[in-house]
Amino acid sequence: MILVLPSMAGATIALQGELDMVTASWLRQELDQIFAEPGRKRLILDLSGLTFCDSSGLGAMIGAYNQVQQTGGRIALVGARDRLRNLLCRTGLDRILPHYPTLAEAESAFAPPPPTPES
Repeated sequence: MILVLPSMAGATIALQGELDMVTASWLRQELDQIFAEPGRKRLILDLSGLTFCDSSGLGAMIGAYNQVQQTGGRIALVGARDRLRNLLCRTGLDRILPHYPTLAEAESAFAPPPPTPES
C-alpha cells in the first residue's frame, strides 16, 4: 500500500507491505503525479511499514532520486528496517539516499536554516 501525504514543497510517501514489481509500478505512477506539479522539490519515503523490498523496489527508489534531482530538490528515506538498511548499504544507495530514523528528523533536515542575526 502507498499513502501519499502532500506538502507545499513536496510529499511524504508512506510505503506498507511489499515493494516489489507491482507496487514499484504504483510508486512510479505516484511520483510522476507528485513531480508533475510545479514547485515540488522534496520527497520523503517512509519505509517503516515495508516488510519486503526487491530489485524493482530499489529501482523505484533510484527513479525517485532521479526525479528529485531533476527538480534540484532533495530526498530522504525514513525508518528502514535492518534488512533494508543492509541492502541499501550493500548496493551503495545509502550514499545517495540519506536515511533518518524518524519522520521528524527527516523533516528537520529539510527545514531551512535559521536566519543569522545581523551584526
